[in-house]
Amino acid sequence: MKYTATASTLAVVASVATAQSSYGGCSRDQYYGGLNLGSATRESLRTYLGNLLHDTHRGVWPGTNVNEPGVGDTWAALMDLDQGSFPGQVRLLYAQQDVKAIPFAGSRGWTKEQIFPINRGVGVDGIDLNDLHNLRPTTYLSDIVRGDKYFGACGILTPAETCVNPAEGGAEDTCTCNRIYTPPKEVRGDIARALMYMDVRYDGRDDNTLNLRLTDCPFQHERDMAYLSQMITWHKEDPPDDAERARNDKVCGTWQGNRNPFVDYPDIVDILWDPPLPLPAIGERQIYQACELIPTQPPTVEPNQCERLIPGDIYFWLINSKSPQTIGLFNFVEMEGGFKLFMTTNPWDGQQFNTNQGGTVSLQVPGNGVNGGTPFGFGDSNLLFYNSWVAETGSFSPPTSGQPIFLYCLDNFDNPRPLLAFLYGNAKFSAEGQASYPAGESARPTSLGELGVIKVAPGFANAVFNKDVDGYANNELKAIIRNPDSWRVSNDDRFGPASSATTLLSSSASSIAMMVAGLFISSWLL
Repeated sequence: MKYTATASTLAVVASVATAQSSYGGCSRDQYYGGLNLGSATRESLRTYLGNLLHDTHRGVWPGTNVNEPGVGDTWAALMDLDQGSFPGQVRLLYAQQDVKAIPFAGSRGWTKEQIFPINRGVGVDGIDLNDLHNLRPTTYLSDIVRGDKYFGACGILTPAETCVNPAEGGAEDTCTCNRIYTPPKEVRGDIARALMYMDVRYDGRDDNTLNLRLTDCPFQHERDMAYLSQMITWHKEDPPDDAERARNDKVCGTWQGNRNPFVDYPDIVDILWDPPLPLPAIGERQIYQACELIPTQPPTVEPNQCERLIPGDIYFWLINSKSPQTIGLFNFVEMEGGFKLFMTTNPWDGQQFNTNQGGTVSLQVPGNGVNGGTPFGFGDSNLLFYNSWVAETGSFSPPTSGQPIFLYCLDNFDNPRPLLAFLYGNAKFSAEGQASYPAGESARPTSLGELGVIKVAPGFANAVFNKDVDGYANNELKAIIRNPDSWRVSNDDRFGPASSATTLLSSSASSIAMMVAGLFISSWLL
């Protein structure tokens, strides 16, 4: 789905910049009428700002206006807030280039970037998803390359050999490593202030939101973003300019009703946080030294990729439980060389997988790794890695009657970390702690949340994702995949990769557009 210009869309692009303010009290002096920095403490300032940002968050816009895309939605907002040098353009965050504002969304258009990413705590159903202080225009390639990586300096908190400079789709001074992304120098302060805003704005009080945290010690992957010390440094090195202040004015007055206080009062950083920690020397240390002193946190070994993944990083798009059995998978993030992915029909009991009730297979990713955006799978020669799975325990054979199928990996201590539960047929979740589970049942791993569970229409042995998803950002795409209405199901027909997808499946899919073109536009019968 590529959105092209309509008369009303063009009218909005042309006129919205001159629209009257939708929200009052948005001048800097009016907005902070009760602020007294002279007597502010860390706790009192955080409380005051958190309440202010929450109470004045008056505008909530849909990601996409399904009736008229680009009108009264976040696409329209970004076309207004992040205009390029000439009318009808937007400025791309990571490429630092201007592109045409229309078309947007489709494989030839631009997309939206959540600076504080979905996989680090921003939800898919809460007000934080479309917070305009956290959204910027980007390209699909940059969206995939950046993914949910932390922001920081390449080669310091991550092995230098994993880094690529410049990052694909980024400006010349960008860099990407296995868990860190370095943005262009001219927007590093902007990014830091967006992350600081999210930290203060979201404390879990809004429905379907978490208490977001910007930190140097991101031990709670489901809500932590890093690295705080680097962001404080970037905030000071790249202070707000006129363009960022104008954007802040417009977000409040025209679109959302609240401001980013770190743009208005840069010095409040020194009240809310301690001075930045010195960066570790380039070498073996992969964590800030102060994080090692936190007694309640895990041992400070370098996290393996399993510990950096979160539910929703790898999804199902196909299952045929009728013989010959096939399963299609898709990774939204890079899988490093040597990473081992497990797939099992063993039920989860609340702590571990029961190893005597099903079967498990594993896939070890080849040495060079696999880019995010790569379809792969099990049991069909048209699928990448179809014959690379190794039997681990029991017999992996999903029954036609249905069974929860889990994807998981092992942390540094060989503990299983569930990544996804896929339910088809008559599969269902039941209570934890059972010594043995009835056929088709399993406990639900609480760590999966909503991002880590896909359940298709019950009663069918075969299913394929069957939805036109061209033009959606990753978070929107994941929500669509989790919707049972997006799947075609059958007890008679088998589904599989079309021959036209074979080339894409065997190549490096570096863009979400490749996935769309090769796999997800339609289903097909074998």
